[in-house]
Amino acid sequence: MSLVRGALLAGRFRTQHELDGISNDDQRNILIVEMGGHTNQPRSHFQAMNDSTLAGAAAVYIFLRDARIRTEQQLKAISDDDQRNILIVELGAQTGLGASLQGLNNIELLLLGLGKSLPGDLRQGSFLRGVLLAGQFRTQRELSGMSNDDQRNTLIVEMAGRTNQPRGHFQAMDDFTLSGAGAVYVFLRNARIRTEQQLKAISDDDQRNILIVELGAQTGLGSKLQGLRNLDLVRLGLGVDQAEVFKPLPGPLQQPATSFVFSVESLEVQAQKADSDHSDSDWLSFIVTISNTGTKSARTFSAGNIHLEGSIKTGDIIRGPFVSDPIDAQDSDIVTISYVITNLGSSDAEEQFAQAIKVTNKIVGIVAPIVGAAIGLIFSANLKGGLEYGQEIAKGFDSVISTLGDVFDFLDIHFAPPNCNGEVLHDTLIFLPNELAQAVGGLASREYTGPQQNDRCGSPPKSKLNFVIRRVPST
Repeated sequence: MSLVRGALLAGRFRTQHELDGISNDDQRNILIVEMGGHTNQPRSHFQAMNDSTLAGAAAVYIFLRDARIRTEQQLKAISDDDQRNILIVELGAQTGLGASLQGLNNIELLLLGLGKSLPGDLRQGSFLRGVLLAGQFRTQRELSGMSNDDQRNTLIVEMAGRTNQPRGHFQAMDDFTLSGAGAVYVFLRNARIRTEQQLKAISDDDQRNILIVELGAQTGLGSKLQGLRNLDLVRLGLGVDQAEVFKPLPGPLQQPATSFVFSVESLEVQAQKADSDHSDSDWLSFIVTISNTGTKSARTFSAGNIHLEGSIKTGDIIRGPFVSDPIDAQDSDIVTISYVITNLGSSDAEEQFAQAIKVTNKIVGIVAPIVGAAIGLIFSANLKGGLEYGQEIAKGFDSVISTLGDVFDFLDIHFAPPNCNGEVLHDTLIFLPNELAQAVGGLASREYTGPQQNDRCGSPPKSKLNFVIRRVPST
């Protein structure tokens, strides 16, 4: 097979079933005729090209037409070289690559336009943009004014309206998987394997299975197709060499994890935990859960215990940064970051660190089974999506913190009176796929009123926490 077949399908010049009955030479001749009719160049100009160059010239034409950068009439009035130059100008504006684009061939230009990673970028391109363009859901100009999140949300809405699956089904996907589902739909529709109405009545899994049957008839690969991901199936359908397809595009599970840290920049003590005759000695503990949406697994761990300061009084501002241990997460992960600040000022100074460790480990031991149960529910469709999953973890964390006094007793942590030890504040932050990276650098603040169970300690503690997510080199 060659990319000539893909150009005929993507350009909607022939259907999948028509091409199944046409030889490679006939497919080439059809594309030559089509390109002679869609540029101002004669057929002989295209006859002199090899298959790869011919397919690349056609791909540029189709991109400019379907992305609505130029109309069919405008494209018909110019040469394929002029069309290439128009695409380079558009991609220069999109990518900022400038003159270096001149050194790329037409297929390489096309892949950049569809969302392939820029040269030197270690992140895998999601191809959200490409599916929105190929599906003619949005134009090039519209997409240039949209963030990646906007593009993702647009495709989620489109896919929910073009299958029998709800938005939540697609929201749970990472960008790469979502793009693959969209690509299968667009291929089946544009190749006229199924009508829009037929596709709307079935799920994305049904659509995938239809494509596998079609490609099985086309290639004779049979059950081997089941092991390919959706984007690889579409590549095969478009004529990419089989040997290349079975070395698939790197996907989310192959991406290197990125390391982040949760950094408390400062703590403003509006009202201390202890009574006015004493002071606080506050400890900050981080508990993190990373949930892999691909493998449907999760791990909960302590991400650090930090002594903020001793002799804390109302009105003090404790300045950091106080930074968690590295959090190694992929874009497709759901990450929850829980933190608790505990006053241990009623304990001996030399005992406080050991007590803080005990409290954190106890919390992890209680929250981890809650995480396991929650992830089982979300992937059994008993919860609506990642947000509800994160909220289940937060509820579990809250339930532990609400019994912190009992936890102290369980761990044999005893205090001399007046006992004003205990929680100052706690919270859980939920980051759905892609959100942790998007939060990097954005300073945020939250205010808290903590519990006060001992009347002798006075009014409840009040605090303002200022924090930020930072990216750090992966270890």
